[in-house]
Amino acid sequence: MNNKYHHIAIALGGVCQSAMLVPTLANTGQCDTTLYDVSLSSIFNTNPTSAQDVFGGPQNIKVGLEILIQLFNHNQKHNAEVIRYVFGALGVTHKLLKNHDALAKISQRLTRIESVYQSENNDTLFANHRDEISYSLAGIYCDIISPLTSKIRVVGKIEYLQNTLVQAKVRSALFGSVRAATLWHQVGGSRWQFLFARKNIVNAANDILR
Repeated sequence: MNNKYHHIAIALGGVCQSAMLVPTLANTGQCDTTLYDVSLSSIFNTNPTSAQDVFGGPQNIKVGLEILIQLFNHNQKHNAEVIRYVFGALGVTHKLLKNHDALAKISQRLTRIESVYQSENNDTLFANHRDEISYSLAGIYCDIISPLTSKIRVVGKIEYLQNTLVQAKVRSALFGSVRAATLWHQVGGSRWQFLFARKNIVNAANDILR
């Protein structure tokens, strides 16, 4: 899986999968725990051996790759909100990568969070501390990432959007999208690919799913 577009598809699949969690949380107050944990885990995986390693393997972003294929094939009827969050994350990331001070602060905050849970087994970390970690990551997103550009407007049901834990999970999911978007830049992603390389990316995503 050394094709450049395989790496790009994996990264964009990660962006889509985390972005998909946002409207689900905002409208129901809940989301798929497994997918959410993949998003959280990717944020802490800052020294991966490959693009797929960020997410613990391509099997962990199957849903994101399927959404990516739908979006690039113009099957957007049910994904308008997801598209907005995807491009919101890409826009924030573009600003973030130019701000070395912000990147350094994020790294410091993530290291601090990891030090709190360093004795915890990775297999049970999120099961035991998902909510606390969500609040911590949401704090990083609010303090460092969100102020870099215009805020990504989250639409949903007021009873969930006013819930502090749901707010934290929404921001953590957006953080996960930004993490994947950072990977996308690192593996050679660029905006022109949305116009001129759709077929290559869709073919790569289908290869990965197979």
